[in-house]
Amino acid sequence: MNGLNSFVKRPTLKSNKVIAITMGDPDGIGPEIIQKALAQKSFFGQARFIVIGNKKLFKALDPKVGLMDVSYQSAGQGALQSLEQAVLLIKGGIADALVTAPLSKEVVSRYHKNFVGHTEYLAEAFDARDIDMMFVASDIRLTIVTRHVPLKNVPELITTQAVLASIKLMHKTLKEQFGIKVPRIAVLGLNPHAGEAGLLGDEDIKQIGPAIRQAKSIGIKAIGPLPADTFFAFHQGPKSMYDGIIAMYHDQGLAPLKAVYMNELVNFTAGLPFVRTSPAHGTAFDIAGQNKADPSSMVASIKLACDLA
Repeated sequence: MNGLNSFVKRPTLKSNKVIAITMGDPDGIGPEIIQKALAQKSFFGQARFIVIGNKKLFKALDPKVGLMDVSYQSAGQGALQSLEQAVLLIKGGIADALVTAPLSKEVVSRYHKNFVGHTEYLAEAFDARDIDMMFVASDIRLTIVTRHVPLKNVPELITTQAVLASIKLMHKTLKEQFGIKVPRIAVLGLNPHAGEAGLLGDEDIKQIGPAIRQAKSIGIKAIGPLPADTFFAFHQGPKSMYDGIIAMYHDQGLAPLKAVYMNELVNFTAGLPFVRTSPAHGTAFDIAGQNKADPSSMVASIKLACDLA
C-alpha cells in the first residue's frame, strides 16, 4: 500500500483527478512502458497517478507517482491481484479512471481458470451488462459486435439484437463521453461486399439491415451495412464523415486499424461506470526487460483516461 495514504488524505478535486494504472503481466513490458510513459512531466498537470504493481519492478518510477505494492508467487496471480486492487480503488472512490497494462489471458487463466480478459472481468465486477471494446486513435472510434470468439462462431452471433445493442452503446458513448451531439455511425457488413444483395450470404440482409433500420427509427444516424474491404481505404482518418464504426468481428475491424494506428491505438471499454483504457498491443514477452518497448500506446491510453475521466 506504499504511497496510497497520501493520495487518500488529499482532497479530491475535479481538476486533479486520480488515475489508477495496473502493471499487467509482471513478466511483460507493462512495467517498462508505464515508467516510460509517466516520465512525461506534462501528465502531472492533468492528474495524480497510482501504479499498482510490485515495487521491485518500478524502481525508475517518478517519485510523484503513488505505488501500491503487489506481491505474488506467479505472474498470473500478480496480474490479477493488481487488477483486483484497482477495482477496489475505483469502487472506493479513490481513483476516477483505470489504465490497464497488457496481461496474458493464458497466463492469468492458469491462476484463475474462468478469466477471459480485462473487459469481461471488469464488466462482471461492476455488473455492467452492456459493454463493448472500443478502439480509439485520432478521430477513429471502432467497436466490435462479437469480440473474442472463434471465427467459425461469428455468423450465428450476428443477430439483429446484438448489432442494435452495439449501435445503441456506440451512440450513447459518443454523446456522453466524447461530447459528440449527433454521432454518425458506420456499420460494416459481415460478408464480402456486404453480401452482394444476398449472393454472398444473407446475414447483412436478415440481421444487420434490420438493426440499422431500428436504430434509425429511434433517431440514431446509423449507415450501412457497408462493404468492409473498401471502407477503411476511403473513410479512415480525421476527414472521415463518420464518428464511430461498428465491425462485426475482431480481425475485420482491428487488422486495418492496427496497420495504420498501432502506435497510438487505445482500447477503451464502453459501458462501464468509469473510464478504462489500455494499450491495444500485448505483453511482448520477447522484448520484456530489454528496454526496447515503445510506450506510445500507453502514453495515448493515459492521455485518453485523463481527457475523459
